[in-house]
Parts: sequence; structure tokens; C-alpha cells
Amino acid sequence: MEPGIIEGMKPPVLNWDSWTEIPFPVATMRELRRKRSLQQRAMDRDILVLWNQGRPRAYLDVCPHLGLPLSMGQTKGDTVVCAYHGWAFATEDGAVVDQPTLSKNRACRLKPIGCAVVGGLVFAWIGNPEAKELALSRLPSDIPRDFSLHRVEFGCPFYFALFNAVDYAHFAEHRFYKEIYAVYRRIRGDSHVPGMPFHWEIVGEDDAAVHLTLPEARRHLSMFATVADFQDEDGVNRFQTFATPVSATKTLYWEVYQPRSESRLVRLAAKAAFHTVVVHLLETEDSNWTELASQNFLAGERIHLSATDAPLGAHLRKFVMPRQ
Repeated sequence: MEPGIIEGMKPPVLNWDSWTEIPFPVATMRELRRKRSLQQRAMDRDILVLWNQGRPRAYLDVCPHLGLPLSMGQTKGDTVVCAYHGWAFATEDGAVVDQPTLSKNRACRLKPIGCAVVGGLVFAWIGNPEAKELALSRLPSDIPRDFSLHRVEFGCPFYFALFNAVDYAHFAEHRFYKEIYAVYRRIRGDSHVPGMPFHWEIVGEDDAAVHLTLPEARRHLSMFATVADFQDEDGVNRFQTFATPVSATKTLYWEVYQPRSESRLVRLAAKAAFHTVVVHLLETEDSNWTELASQNFLAGERIHLSATDAPLGAHLRKFVMPRQ
């Protein structure tokens, strides 16, 4: 059995309480600056993300008065105001600052969620908001500020969504992929032919990730808990796939792409290809296949992981802990 492959696959069990300091993306800085507040469903919780004058904060999306989602209200300067009775809370620390329906204010505050900015993304975690150093140690250290991004909701567990980003075996089955990739192969001098045999190799592991390489395509991969960090050996392309676990069987999939070429023409062509080819595949075959496959995968019956599935097997072994 190859390293990182799980023999006798059984349904994984997710315990969100063991993921308290695992970060996941909830917004881009660009969109949060524009909208000032956003709601994101993650880890079976509704989370409110606030701009807070460029120092993002995250809270459970619930007013401590009668429980209306605060995302239905408004942000006004350094406060967020509930739409139900006008109670207002400071965006900085969640403390109540106004209770217009009361003759005398009563102490209460919003429930904070860990929140930090890395590159151009805003991350949250459901545990101790002060555990920033620990949370950020579980992310790649070089998340870009400027990138192309596509988000799509997958009807599958987050680890299945992450594997989709690096599952070379299924690329050849995409409609038109072979033809499009053939052009790219000639430009880059890539010897890997989609659909031909290949094997991932696990080359290392640390507290945050499992590290693999795909020799045939000269590509390297690091599988973090909620990130697949994927790059070419020659530095041509950089993909980082992030997964926000919405629930045990639903994932918000973030495909972040940054071309590494110094040529303006090549960069424009690469971004155009991302926004056409990659986005199309994510919205069609990938989203459909992962949802349909995961229904049987989660049952754990007649599932046989192989050497080409090493990233998935390694991720399950390290982060998810299958039922024994």
C-alpha cells in the first residue's frame, strides 16, 4: 500500500470541535472593503464578517437581543445595527453601544470568531480569536494579494473538493481538455500527457501539511487542512485552492490563480485561459462529478484508493481521521 493511502476506506467522521483553530477563507479584502459586511456559512455556523476600517472582524451572525441575523441590518461607521430593534454593536470588539428599546442599557456583546488577513484573503476560525499565530501557521506563507479568483459551491465534503484541484487522473476525461492542454504542453515543454499513467510521491510532512510531487508534470503540491497549494517546478503557474467547509457535505471552493511569467502578454493569456477554461470546468463537470461521487464515497463501500489518489489519502489520514 502506497504511503498516504487508506486501506479499507470507511466513511470519515467530521468533528468540528477538533477544528477550532483551522482557518478557512470568508472574503476577499477587495469585496469586503466594497460591501463593508458579508455573511458566510461555515462549519455549520453563520458568520458575519465586518470591514472595521480595514481591520476585519468576524462574529456569529446573531443579535444577542432576539437572535435576528445581524447581516440583515446595516453597518454604520464603526457599528453594526440590527434591523429588528436597532440594537448596535461595535465592529471592533462586538460590545453593545446602543439599545434604543431599553431605558437602561444591559451588558451584552457579539460572539467573536477568529479573523485575520493573509495576502488578499480574509480568514476565520471558530476557536479562540486570540489564537492567530496558531491559525496562520496552518496556511501557506505566501498567499498572493493580487490574483484571479473563482468561487463555486460543491455538494461534497471539503477534502473531496480539495482533491478535485489536484486530481490529474480525471483531467483527461474533461470535454475539450486534452485539446486545450496539448497547446499548453507544447508551449511549456511538458512531457506529461493527460490520461497516461502517473504517480504522486509523498516527499515530506510537517505539522501543517503533507508535501507531494508529480515528477511526470514537474509539479509540487502541499496539502494543508483547507488548502491545496499547487505550483510548477519552473514557477510558471501558481494555483491555490481553498475550501471553506459549509457543512459536512457542502463546500465553498475557492480557486486562486496567479501567473508567474514576467511577460505581460503571457500573463494576459494565462488569466484569460483561467477565466474561460478553468471556470467552465469547475462550473460543469467538476461540480457535478464531485457531488455525485461523494454520495457513494461517503458511504465508504467499494471505495479503492490508489497511488494516483495519494493527495486525498494523505489528507484524510492527516486531517480527517476515518472511522475505524
